[in-house]
Amino acid sequence: MKGRQVFLNAATTIAQTLANACVLFFLYRFLIRSVGVERLGIWSLVLATTSVITLANQGFSTSIVKFVAKYAARENAEEVALLMQTAIVTVALGIGVVSVGLYPIARWILHSVLPQARLAEAYSILPLAIVSLWINILEGVLQAGLAGHQLITTCNYLEFGGGLSYLAFAFALVPSLGLVGLAYAQAIQGLGILLITWLLLRRRIPELPMVPRRWNFALFREFGGYGFHFQIITTTQALREPVTKALLARFGGLAMTGFYDLAARWIFTFRELVAQANQVLIPTVSSLQESNPKSIPVVYRESYRLIFFLAIPIFASAVVVSPVVSRVWIGHYEPIFVGFVAVLAVGWLVNVLANPAYVVGLGTGALKWVSIGCVAAVVLNAGLGFLLGMRFGGIGVVAATALSQATGYAIVVVAYHLENRIAFRLLVPNESRAVLFASLIGSLTIFPVFCSTCTRPQISLGIPETGIAILLAAIAALMWRHPMRKRMIRWLHDHVPA
Repeated sequence: MKGRQVFLNAATTIAQTLANACVLFFLYRFLIRSVGVERLGIWSLVLATTSVITLANQGFSTSIVKFVAKYAARENAEEVALLMQTAIVTVALGIGVVSVGLYPIARWILHSVLPQARLAEAYSILPLAIVSLWINILEGVLQAGLAGHQLITTCNYLEFGGGLSYLAFAFALVPSLGLVGLAYAQAIQGLGILLITWLLLRRRIPELPMVPRRWNFALFREFGGYGFHFQIITTTQALREPVTKALLARFGGLAMTGFYDLAARWIFTFRELVAQANQVLIPTVSSLQESNPKSIPVVYRESYRLIFFLAIPIFASAVVVSPVVSRVWIGHYEPIFVGFVAVLAVGWLVNVLANPAYVVGLGTGALKWVSIGCVAAVVLNAGLGFLLGMRFGGIGVVAATALSQATGYAIVVVAYHLENRIAFRLLVPNESRAVLFASLIGSLTIFPVFCSTCTRPQISLGIPETGIAILLAAIAALMWRHPMRKRMIRWLHDHVPA
């Protein structure tokens, strides 16, 4: 992959992540005011319950990116078309069967964790939620075909368009239909993006028929073998969120589940902002595995240094400004939301710092320790979540989620360094220590003061807000003097289109 294409893919990925974050901000603010935080908790729980369907998709999607790129590089259009048909038929039928089997299980889970008065509404949106996920999974398979042709930029445009249409349909349908209208909005926008993606893919691969009808066992075995190993990873990732929300609903209540969903989306947006841009390196690593495997550790070290430089101040800033976000998003200072943001930031920060090792594992096919780390995370999440939930309520569940995630992804990083004999001192790059200390000390100083001010209105609000401004300015100054900033400017100058 050429440097310019890497830049375009990464840049549009970041832009798409930011744009969809804005869409979600306005969507959730609208939902809080139109349906209330408890009904938002119902929606969140239904989506978490049905999202286990996605565990049957990610392994195949990642395989499709890898193998479409492989056959496209050989200029074998017929093989690419047969591969895509095999993948679409496999996923459509497989996910359809899983969806039918999931429906009674999801009803049972909702019956177990929701109050009786809320069951009817949850049951009414459950079928639409399952259908929407089935559509979105097929859409993911088609977009994986585009990504295999290095058209990640096109996929980003589609994702942004889908987010905008979802917001528009929600504004139109929710006031009259409530949560059912939100479910319809999700299904309608998903179907529209699916059709557009299929037309774009057929334009890129003219050999594709209008309706996929061919299936090849040899190709299925090839991309399915890789996908099976990756499936273990995605299975654990898909299970973690439903388990967390089910435990929260039981030990903390629906309102706390809704606030958790808001906090998780706020922090996850920053995770996506940093990590998704790094994901475009998977095809690059795959190519280097064939042509120059000795250069992969260099790619790892450089991508880790960049992510460390970006992630530390970004997550610190996300935590510090969360009280302001609470006022704007929820309408008032909500200590549960702010506390959840601080706790979840720790777990997601470790996740982001492990992303370079994770990407190298995906690109090279060395998924053993990635799988072990993800399995450890989901097991700890369920076990600790139940134990701490019984002892400390919903706060204990969220703490267990962050701790289990940090532990699981720390395993991935440690294992990669041991196997490749990379010194652990590189985990804290020398040139980034000043940024680390400023972010850490500033957050531990300003964040408690701001939270205290929000609960004690007699204190001037200008004091903590001034402190936030000073902290952010100090971090920005350190980042400006950082050598990585200069390297990024040179890289942008070399690769930005004229």
